[in-house]
Amino acid sequence: MQHWTRRKSILAIGSLALAAVNTAYSKQTWPSRPITLTVGYPPGGGSDTMARLVASKMAPLIGESIVINNRPGAAGQIASAYVARSDADGYTLLIDASSFAINLGLNLDLTYTRQSFVPIGLLALFPLVLVAYPGFEAQNVADLIALAKARPKSVFYASAGNGTIPQIAGAMLMKLAQIELTHVPYKGAGPALNDVMAGQVQIFFANAAAALPLVHAGKLRALAVTGNDRLTDLPDIPTLAETSAGPLNAQEWIGMYAPAATPLEIVDRLSAALRQSLQDEEVRKRVVALSGEVFTGSRAESTKFIDGEIKAMAEIIQERGIKGQ
Repeated sequence: MQHWTRRKSILAIGSLALAAVNTAYSKQTWPSRPITLTVGYPPGGGSDTMARLVASKMAPLIGESIVINNRPGAAGQIASAYVARSDADGYTLLIDASSFAINLGLNLDLTYTRQSFVPIGLLALFPLVLVAYPGFEAQNVADLIALAKARPKSVFYASAGNGTIPQIAGAMLMKLAQIELTHVPYKGAGPALNDVMAGQVQIFFANAAAALPLVHAGKLRALAVTGNDRLTDLPDIPTLAETSAGPLNAQEWIGMYAPAATPLEIVDRLSAALRQSLQDEEVRKRVVALSGEVFTGSRAESTKFIDGEIKAMAEIIQERGIKGQ
């Protein structure tokens, strides 16, 4: 009996040692095959554009190709669930937008949590523009607040759908200004913008890249921008922090993640490659063209930002009783 127990112990120790050697070997040889970057949105959108751009810059830095895998649907939830259950070996990564934080705050029946992922880093931040129907009687944010206080719920604000960042931004504005607006959800930003231009609804928190051409063409009127700074293309339009509403930091952002158990050495290599790729002039110009700002912080700062967004989204979602699509 003792001989058999001793033999099992030796075999167990040998197996553990072999596993340790294999793990060390896999870390040393990573990457040895193409990496898949999973995007939760269709080709051609902002997240997909940024994913393809940084992938092309990261690939030569890590010595292996990066393949884009679009898995759209459910505001990024399908892609997130897929990556969360993938092998944590550094070969399957996720690109998601600000909906990553919103989905976690919506109390949905998700198959993943924040702890299912380790952030590799943020790519960029994109402010929103509060736009209005050109014939809207409120000429600025102060007028909007005064009108909403005089006639609660008489001002209608569009969103790209329930649980999207434009709805969240509207909820934040109501909380800041202590007003009540009426939310009108659409199936996407395009239909929402069309109805604002037509005067069916009065205001909308729009993606800056989509809104700017319409503002310059006189089809929309810009009232304010979210974020900390004015937009270069709208120098005369104040940030909400400069208005009587106060600071409203709702914005779109894009992050990169790996499954939680991915070895730290691999995560650090990916993060370093991402940071370096974001310094590329082509990447910077593209982000600026989208009215965004490259995130220059470290992986730790990215993680802090993401966790802060998850907390902020959960709080406003709970306070306003916001539901998902």
